[in-house]
Amino acid sequence: MEYPIPRIIEHFTEASIQFVDVIKNTITSDHKSSTGYTSANCSELIITLAGSAVVTINGTSYHAQPDTLLHASANMKLDIKVKEDDPWTYAVLQYRIAQEEICAYPMYTEQFIIPSHNNDLITQYLDELNERYTSPNPLTNIQAKVVFFKLIESLLISSQQCTQNKKSELMLQAVQYMHLRYNKPLSVTHISQYIGVERRRFAYLFERYTGMTPNHYLTSFRMKRSRELLRGQHYSVAEVAELVGYHDSFYFSRVFKKYNGVSPSDYRKKISISS
Repeated sequence: MEYPIPRIIEHFTEASIQFVDVIKNTITSDHKSSTGYTSANCSELIITLAGSAVVTINGTSYHAQPDTLLHASANMKLDIKVKEDDPWTYAVLQYRIAQEEICAYPMYTEQFIIPSHNNDLITQYLDELNERYTSPNPLTNIQAKVVFFKLIESLLISSQQCTQNKKSELMLQAVQYMHLRYNKPLSVTHISQYIGVERRRFAYLFERYTGMTPNHYLTSFRMKRSRELLRGQHYSVAEVAELVGYHDSFYFSRVFKKYNGVSPSDYRKKISISS
C-alpha cells in the first residue's frame, strides 16, 4: 500500500508520537534470508542505508532500497531476502502513539511504503540518534528525542521532494508523448492512460506543470507546427491540417484563425509578402 504524502505528513505531525528505539543492522550475503516479527508494542519505520532486499510484511512483498521507506505495525511477520551479493544495511525507527489516538490515526496500525531518498543529513541524524540514545547519560536521551523529530522531518521532506520529482517526470512524459503523436487523434483520457494517472488528476497536475490545460497545450503545439509547415510552402492547407492531426480542414482553419488571428491562407500570404 502507498499513501499520499500529505496524509503521511499529517500522521507524523499531528499524532502524539513517542520515540521508542533505533536499531541498525546488516544482513550479509552469507545470511541471505531472515524471518521474524516487528516489535510487540510499537510501529516501525524501516530505512535502507545500503544494498537492497525484498521485505515481506504479513505476506505483502516490498522492494527495500535507498529510495524507499517501509512502515510496519506491531507484531507483523517479517521475511527478508537480500537481493544481491552485497549486504543489506538498514535502520529501524520504533515509535508509538497514545492508545486513545490510534482510532484517529489508523495508519499507525498499517503497513505501507513511502518514496524517499537517503541523503547525508538523514544519515547524520541516524548516526547521532544511535549515539545519543545508547549513551548512559539521561540528558543525551532527551537530546535523542529532539534528533528523532529532526530525522522524521528530514525523511518527510525527502519523501515530499521525491513525489514532486515523480510528478514532474510523469508530466514530462505526457509532453513528450504529445510531441510524438500530435499528428494523430489524441484525447486527455488517452494521454492520462498512457502515463497511468487518473484523468482528472492528470489534467490538474498538467496545468500546474505547464500553466495550460492538456487540450490547450496540444492545440498550441499543433498550431506551432502548422505555422512551420505553412511557411515551407510545400503543402496545401488541407495537407497541413492532416499533418498536424486535423482531418477536417475547415475545422482546422477555424482553430488556426482563433489562435493566430488570421486564416491559414492569409497567414501564408503574409509570410510570402514579408519574405
